[in-house]
Amino acid sequence: MLLKEFKHHFARGDIEGAIALKPRTARGYYLLIMSSKWGVNSFLETGRDLTPRVFMTMSALINAATAIGLQPHQVEVQHEV
Repeated sequence: MLLKEFKHHFARGDIEGAIALKPRTARGYYLLIMSSKWGVNSFLETGRDLTPRVFMTMSALINAATAIGLQPHQVEVQHEV
């Protein structure tokens, strides 16, 4: 989903939190948004090609989460093995 769609879902109370994923093979972080109302979790995606958006720094990822409406303490950090 795109940032503006997540903002809408946050306003409706559909979003519970987020996970910052740091895959071994990637140079940055992915933002995974969690919701039990959807039945699935969803990545924040880029506009045109709808691939997961890569954040090179944790502060950039936190800024995006804050833009959605989440507080920084609602973002859990996970490093994939």
